[in-house]
Amino acid sequence: MKISLKSIFLLTALFTLSVGAQNNYPKTDFIPPVDFNMALSGTFGELRDNHFHSGMDIKTWGAQGKPLYAVADGFVSRIKVSPGGFGKAIYIEHPNGYTSVYAHCLNFIDTINIYVKDEQYKQESFEVNLFPDKEMFPVRQGEVIAHSGNTGSSMGPHLHFEIRETKGQIPVNPLLFGLPVDDFIRPKIKRLIVYPYGNFSLIEGENQPIELALAGWGPDYRLKNSDTLMVSGKVYFGIETYDQLNDAKNKNGVYSIQVFIDSALVYSHQMEKFPFSESKYVNSLIDYSYYSQHKKRIQKTYIEPGNNLSVYANTTNNGIFELIDDKTHTITYIVKDASGNGSTLKFQLKSSPPTFQEVFANGNHKNHDIIFGHDRENIFETDSLKFTVPKGALYDTLQFQFSEQGSDEFEYSKIYSIHNNSKPLHKPCKLMIVPKNIEEKYQDKYLIARLAGKNNKLLAVGGKWEDGFLTAWISSFGSYVIAIDTIPPQIEPVNIFPGKNLEGQNNIRFKIEDGLAGIKDYRATMNGKWILMEWDPKNYLLTYRIDERTKKGDNQFKLIVTDGRGNESVYGAKLIFPD
Repeated sequence: MKISLKSIFLLTALFTLSVGAQNNYPKTDFIPPVDFNMALSGTFGELRDNHFHSGMDIKTWGAQGKPLYAVADGFVSRIKVSPGGFGKAIYIEHPNGYTSVYAHCLNFIDTINIYVKDEQYKQESFEVNLFPDKEMFPVRQGEVIAHSGNTGSSMGPHLHFEIRETKGQIPVNPLLFGLPVDDFIRPKIKRLIVYPYGNFSLIEGENQPIELALAGWGPDYRLKNSDTLMVSGKVYFGIETYDQLNDAKNKNGVYSIQVFIDSALVYSHQMEKFPFSESKYVNSLIDYSYYSQHKKRIQKTYIEPGNNLSVYANTTNNGIFELIDDKTHTITYIVKDASGNGSTLKFQLKSSPPTFQEVFANGNHKNHDIIFGHDRENIFETDSLKFTVPKGALYDTLQFQFSEQGSDEFEYSKIYSIHNNSKPLHKPCKLMIVPKNIEEKYQDKYLIARLAGKNNKLLAVGGKWEDGFLTAWISSFGSYVIAIDTIPPQIEPVNIFPGKNLEGQNNIRFKIEDGLAGIKDYRATMNGKWILMEWDPKNYLLTYRIDERTKKGDNQFKLIVTDGRGNESVYGAKLIFPD
């Protein structure tokens, strides 16, 4: 589809009615969840690894234990405790149709702590997902419900705070609800990339992306070395941009991006809300190949055919542009944060008629026999491997690449290179490998692993036997092998030893680690009865907090740790709890 300026201006008359439009969210229903000035280390919709950030991160300046307050009247509808993810999290349902979420808590208030601990002992599990009756924990606005912490996958003390639509549990940008956050700083635009679309397109005479340095600061940015780009054929754009708020130097996500050709809006997206089912589409919104090489996230205008993200609006021809009138046109980017602060990038685009000769980047033309479609299941097979890509796992048509090679380092299979890590997968794909040189007695110890980094570090993805194949579901392209794990996990006591008198001690701690398959389970008992140990995997730390359940005098402690291949380690000790 070619874009004419006439069609763009006709569409713009309709589009501009909804530019920047958003629902009328209540601005006075909620108070801040903390009693200090809110500085943010993360914003809603921020681009993260394999997901969009679903809330806002409120800095606690390295401290834990700060009181957290219910933002409005309601009741505790859910309490979740897990080793990763949100760690200790509490959910409050409000009568206005929204639910507030407080994650990475250090602990809850006493009444909730007692309830959670009782349920953990009933289930004999640290990890619980509880849905108490709404009459059990009613809360009033401003009531303390928990204390801030660093639990779960948090990489530093903070409060991860969310507001969700209760129906469907859809996260909404908390900054749209009138919460007081100081922000008078405009977004920064760091770089521009212009991409050719297809093999007939040229940018400055080349069929490859061109990265352009920018100049400017504050509201206005421009190309550093030139104002006009020469293009032929279809192109699309991408920018690196971030926002900063008052009182914090963190590089946060922006709220919205709009692109205009002259005065016509041709692309926009805004981070108002999104369902969790769409979160992984972040890998299609960005230039994933560029990110895999440079660790910089470029937000591109091109909406791939397998990208069903709902944050887009007012986008012409899926963000691909071809001007056919042989004139010079002004391209304008407008980037805003949730407070309305905006920055603008302007540059000129001079088009010429497209070439009718297919041109390839760097002059290379490769024949690709294996084409995977995004809208169908794709299966690739060799004598020793079968790889299945389900429908919806790809964002666009893929020219699939595969190679295999023997290696003295890996004796149970060849090294299978399944495409490369420059392309993302939206869904897990089924990888089946026929092993070699296996021993029957170790059959349950084999697994499929991905090779990572320059040193080919093994990262286990698991594996089950199926018709002579070792089978696993993989979440990324890359190189895979079959490995074996017969080594049990390591258990290292931190603050105890056999026969220790624990007078004056309020906890028992262990470091536990596993070299390949990973920790799958652990079970601790005191005198044969299960006891609650909190698992903090990011610090490899298991903690038992001595409480009223602990018997005075001599006690027999036992800890069993199992990895993903069933290898088991046991630690036992007599411990003395003084009267």
